[in-house]
Amino acid sequence: MLRWIKGGRSDHPLDDAEASSVLLEQVSGKDPIPALENISAHLDAIKTADNLRPARAYEIVDLLDRTGRPLQRRLNQEYVVEGQRLTRFQQARVWSSLYNYWTQLAEGYRFCLAKYEVGAVGAAALKPQLARITCRGLRACTGQLKWTLLRYGPVERRVWQDIGALYLLAETMQFASVRLGVYRGAKGESSAEREFVHALMLAMSSADGLLPQQIDIADRLIVHLLEYFRVARSSSKGLHWVFDLSGERPPGRPLGDSASKLGSRYFGPGEATTQLDRFAHALRAREALPAEVSLGSSSGSALIQATVQHLQRYWAPRPPERKDRRRRHLERISVVHEFEEVVANVGGLFLESPFVSNDEEWIVENESESGFGAVVPQPNGSWLKVGDLIGVRREDGVAWGAGIVRRVTVDDKGIRNVGIQMLASGGAAVTVLSTTPGNRDTSVAADGEVCVLLPSGNLQTGEATLLMRAGLFSTSQDLLMRAYDRQYHLFPLSLTERGKEFDIGRYRILEQVQ
Repeated sequence: MLRWIKGGRSDHPLDDAEASSVLLEQVSGKDPIPALENISAHLDAIKTADNLRPARAYEIVDLLDRTGRPLQRRLNQEYVVEGQRLTRFQQARVWSSLYNYWTQLAEGYRFCLAKYEVGAVGAAALKPQLARITCRGLRACTGQLKWTLLRYGPVERRVWQDIGALYLLAETMQFASVRLGVYRGAKGESSAEREFVHALMLAMSSADGLLPQQIDIADRLIVHLLEYFRVARSSSKGLHWVFDLSGERPPGRPLGDSASKLGSRYFGPGEATTQLDRFAHALRAREALPAEVSLGSSSGSALIQATVQHLQRYWAPRPPERKDRRRRHLERISVVHEFEEVVANVGGLFLESPFVSNDEEWIVENESESGFGAVVPQPNGSWLKVGDLIGVRREDGVAWGAGIVRRVTVDDKGIRNVGIQMLASGGAAVTVLSTTPGNRDTSVAADGEVCVLLPSGNLQTGEATLLMRAGLFSTSQDLLMRAYDRQYHLFPLSLTERGKEFDIGRYRILEQVQ
C-alpha cells in the first residue's frame, strides 16, 4: 500500500528499463519456442501485477507484442510450410506455444481496455491509443482463430465473445472505421472494422477442407482483400452471413431469429469476389498472382490457385452442393496411414514379421458413390490432416482401397469427423524403374520404386494410373513398369494429384518390353 501511495514501481518483472533490456537479450537469436513461452508468461503476469499503471501495462504489452512478432512468424513458417519435417510431438509443441501466445496477447490488450472502461486511475492516458489497442486485440483473437483452424478444431466460445466485445467497443466509441497504422513501420493501414471482418471471413472460408498451408494462404489473401469486405447492421444483397456480437454462436448463414437481435452484424465478401476472379484469371494465364499481390509465402502457384478456387466456391451467395448424394450407412472400417503402409496394404505386399501396423478402427456414418463420412473415436486420428493418404478396408472386405482425406473437423470432445474420397478399391504392387539408369537427373532409385497400379488404370485400356511416392512423377521422365511378370514402357500423361507423401500419375503404355 505504501508503494502505491508513493507511486513506486509495480511487481511486474518488466516494470523497469533494465529488465526490458534483459528480456530482449534473452530472446534474441534463441530457440523461438521457449522465447515465445517466456513472453507469454510475462503477458500473463500483467493481469495479476500489483500497482501496475494502465499506461505502463500497455507499454509492456506493446514491448512483448513487438518482441514476439518475429518469433511467431518464424514458428508459423515452420509449422505451416515445413510441418512435414516435424514430428507430431514437435508440431504439438509449436502449436501450443503459438496458441498460448495469441491468447495471452489478446488478454493483455483486453486488460488495458478494461482498465479504461472502468475508469481506473491513470487510464485516461490510454485514450489516444484505444483504436490501436482494439485493432491489436482483434488481430490477436484472429491469431487464436487461425491456429484453431490449422488443427481443424472447434473455436472456443470465449474467442467469439472477445471478438464481439472488442468490435462493439469500437462502434460505441465511434472509431470502428478509423484507419490507422496498427504497428509502427508496418505497411498499410487498418481499422477495427477490417480486423473484425478479417476473423469472420476466415471463419467462413470452410477451412475444414483445406490443407494447413492453404489455410495460411487463405488468411494472407483475406488480409490483401480487407478493403473490399462489407459489414452492416441489416441484411442486404451480398451479405451472406451474420454474427451476433454476444458471441453465443459462431458466424454463419442467417437463421430465423437473426433479424430480431440488435447485436447482429451482417457481412459478406462484397467486391472481394471480383478480385478473386481477377486472381484466378492471372493464375490460369501466367501461373502467378497480379504483381501488386504479395502473399509473403513460398507456396507454389498450383496451391494458391486451388485455394483461390476454394474461396470462390465458399464465398458465393449459395454454398456449393455435394456432387454425390449421401446415404445413411453404419459400418466399421480399418484404416492405415503413411505412404509405405498404404502401399503395402493396398498393393497386397507380404509384410515380413514382426511388423507393427498403425491401423485404426473408424466408424462410417454415411457413404456416397465417391467415398465415406466417418467418425474417428479418440485416441485415434491425432495425425489427421486434409490431403492425407489412407488405406481403407471395409468391415466385410479382404482387399484394401486407397483414399484421400478431404475434410476434417474436431468437436469439443476431441472426436474427429472426416470426409474420405476413395481413389480405388484394391490395387496391385508394381515396380517402376528409370529408362535411363545412372542418369543423375532421374528421381527413381537405382533398384526401382514400389508403386501401386490402381484399378482406374487398366493395362487393356492403354493407360496406367500409379500411386507413387511424392516427387516421383515427372512429365519429362519415361518409366519402365514391372507387373504381372512383364515389363512395360510408360509415357507420362498427367499428374492427377500430389500430396505431401504421394503422387498419382497417369501414363500411356507405349509397348511391352521383352
